[in-house]
Amino acid sequence: MPRYFIDYEDGSESLRDEEGTCYPSLHDARDAAIAALPDIGREPPPADGQRAFRALVRDEAGTVLCTVTLNLAAECHSEG
Repeated sequence: MPRYFIDYEDGSESLRDEEGTCYPSLHDARDAAIAALPDIGREPPPADGQRAFRALVRDEAGTVLCTVTLNLAAECHSEG
């Protein structure tokens, strides 16, 4: 079973997967990245309410095979 590495970025910080996980296919690794992004998006947003999260799925050679992006945009409208 192939080993994939899923790195996460949010514009200001990044987390590189050094261990990797074995998945039956690239689509399974992609699905794991998709499932993780909403949890990461629950962290407190910056003052402007804008944040882009990205997961990069790499193979053992370090080649990026898949990119998953989640964009968060919060906008308040004046009351009344």
